[in-house]
Amino acid sequence: MALLCAVCMIVGYIESLFELSFIAPGVKIGLSNAVACVLIFYGDIKGAFAVNISRILLSNLLFGSPVALVFALAGGILSLAAMAILSKSRWFSVVGVSIAGGALHNAAQCAVGMFVTGFGVIYYLPVLLISGMLCGAAVGTLSALVLKRIKKGEKYV
Repeated sequence: MALLCAVCMIVGYIESLFELSFIAPGVKIGLSNAVACVLIFYGDIKGAFAVNISRILLSNLLFGSPVALVFALAGGILSLAAMAILSKSRWFSVVGVSIAGGALHNAAQCAVGMFVTGFGVIYYLPVLLISGMLCGAAVGTLSALVLKRIKKGEKYV
């Protein structure tokens, strides 16, 4: 789990070098969420939560701020919970679950933003939902490719 957390942090750092803030403040692809998505679909929901929450805490400790931590935790916890529930339903593909996770991540962050700064943040919501769905599709596609490569019978590769 520590190795997966380290991979997430490295991917997240590399991703932070490529700005997408021209779309809306704070928009990122979220490639490190592919690790959590793979773990969820591999049946390790507790591991997905452990890796993602650890990554969020460590990344914000090293590179962020207390306010950024609140935003990241809100989005991370809601999106992981929704992805875990949707993955159990078997109605959604990996990509569909990741799209929902991306959209809900941004919705949770918007809700925190409304609480912190006021109702004006709601105007970002349509842009955040669309970007969350597009980025979720990219992360879901990457996760699906990784899941195809994992050999059956091996817990972690």
